[in-house]
Amino acid sequence: MNNNFHEIVIDKLFSIKKSNWFLIIIVFLGLILRIIAAINVSVSADDMHHVLHAVNFYKAERLVTYDQSAGLWHSITSVIYDLFGVGQFTSRLATIIFGTGTIIAIYLLSFEFFSKRVALISAFLMSISPFAIKLTVGEMDVMAVFFILCSMLFFVRGLKSPSKKLFLFSGISLGLALYTKVYPVLFVPSLLIHFIVHNKKTSNKLFTKQNVQNISIFLLTIFIFAIPSLTHNFLLYQDKGFVDLQYTRSLGLGKDISEKYYGWDHQFNAKNDWDGLIFGGSSNYGNLPTPTLWLAINYIRIANPFIFYLFLLCLIYMIFSKTNRSYLVFFGISILFALPFLASIILLPKHYLFIDVLMVPLVSKFIAEISEKFKWKLKFKLIHLILIVAIIASFIGLGLAFSGTTPHFFGESAVNQFIEFKNEKISESSLLVVDSRIYHGQMHWMAYGRPYIEGTGFIDILNIQSNLPGTVSNIPVYFVECVSDDCGWGSIKDQPDLNKSMENLTSVFKEKGILVKEINEPNKDLNYYPFQEEKLNARLRVYVASIPLKDSILNFASNPKEWFLYKIGYGTPSSQFDYFKTDTFFKNTLFSLARFVVLISMILSLILLFYIFYQGFLVSSKEQSNS
Repeated sequence: MNNNFHEIVIDKLFSIKKSNWFLIIIVFLGLILRIIAAINVSVSADDMHHVLHAVNFYKAERLVTYDQSAGLWHSITSVIYDLFGVGQFTSRLATIIFGTGTIIAIYLLSFEFFSKRVALISAFLMSISPFAIKLTVGEMDVMAVFFILCSMLFFVRGLKSPSKKLFLFSGISLGLALYTKVYPVLFVPSLLIHFIVHNKKTSNKLFTKQNVQNISIFLLTIFIFAIPSLTHNFLLYQDKGFVDLQYTRSLGLGKDISEKYYGWDHQFNAKNDWDGLIFGGSSNYGNLPTPTLWLAINYIRIANPFIFYLFLLCLIYMIFSKTNRSYLVFFGISILFALPFLASIILLPKHYLFIDVLMVPLVSKFIAEISEKFKWKLKFKLIHLILIVAIIASFIGLGLAFSGTTPHFFGESAVNQFIEFKNEKISESSLLVVDSRIYHGQMHWMAYGRPYIEGTGFIDILNIQSNLPGTVSNIPVYFVECVSDDCGWGSIKDQPDLNKSMENLTSVFKEKGILVKEINEPNKDLNYYPFQEEKLNARLRVYVASIPLKDSILNFASNPKEWFLYKIGYGTPSSQFDYFKTDTFFKNTLFSLARFVVLISMILSLILLFYIFYQGFLVSSKEQSNS
């Protein structure tokens, strides 16, 4: 039996076609690069914001977070935490998985428009894209882009071979994207325009029974995945008279009530500045002189110049050639709403990943065509040279210190190093004291899972310890020093008293304790590549001292901390500022339906991921050329 099994496995391995092996290697390469990024890439403010809000998200029966009007990434990540623990790698596991799935998704989408060769080039370029790789962080955008690509793939297939099933799959995919992040809704009108253009191009009637059914299925399916967000805001408004941040900004409902919660957030009063988009002087960014449309596009140019400049060459080439322009039209319509809308209101590089990804098939087609044209004129294959240049460009890009995407791909982040040290060396019966010069989000994320308190709070407690309950015992106290005197705030230089108090506290631990760990990290303002240890700077130092403290201090330090309007882990539902009552049959039923959609969304996300991988290797076994 075992021999037969081994023989079957060996036969299967040797029967795999060359193109499938290429795809397997490409996907494996992309996976490894994303795993390295998850371990090494330093945390950003938004990263720490979301990874903490994901803690216990699903068990706390959350539907959305106050600022996202979405919750799929948070739900999946909270389950990952429950299964594998809370840490930097697990906070980024969903992004690793769905980011790797994007390689297959762009392969399949390229295959629909072009050939297997172009599709393989697309997968390769996606696997080594420095922009996509360095966004392997604890945020939602990579996952949202995966679902957007899947929706486009099924929609394009549905246009070629009208099928209710394909439009259903497209609707499910875009619905999952919408429950991951709000802006994917901007791709709905783009896909509807694709539908109209396709029917006009093929001289088909637009309003046939089949067309109406297909589009209705597509739109209604998307709506199903909006139920959690709609339910949360409907019940919250019914109970407390306000809605979440995105609904407040868009609809203005309950703005006078919610200002005390959201008023500090830039998005609370943000409006689309269409003049600033084209002419500059955006009111959202302090009358920034540069047009925000250019700033958004410029993120791609800086983060992935290889793709950006080849894309421009491709556009020039298309003007003077008779090459198929169908994908160019598809690309233009796809970004028609999302790019200007986002660029007119919010400038964050991660939101424009979809442009970088959608450029890839066109660039791949350009590479394939140019290589074919010079096939007989050169002694070497031009495509090999171009792909080698792509690898070199990716290597360079991964080491660049570009503020728009998180740096330090080649140097492990100080935060992850500390988390690993904490998990291995610091027991749950110890007290962790964190330098107040470390940004609060970073502090909460680093110290989560241990009793901890920030430096200024520890000083206050020492001054009143005699008044606290409990008995005194020697407790191992670990102190984490911010070596640079400012770890994430950017404003400590203007707070000399705070800096002095932390220097004094550091001196106490230097005198009474021992240094147990020094953590180095590449300078965030400098490019960093392997074997450049001279560019590593001491970021954190950890001291330990045995200090007589009341045992009640440990209980105090173990209390959940508040982070951006929520207690970390959420605590009791009624303690949350956006808690709403479900005290009627209707409200309870509606909430139960929304929770069911959350569960179904998580299950469908995994099914879709497996299906896309299956489709990728199934399609790779076939021949097709639409070039």
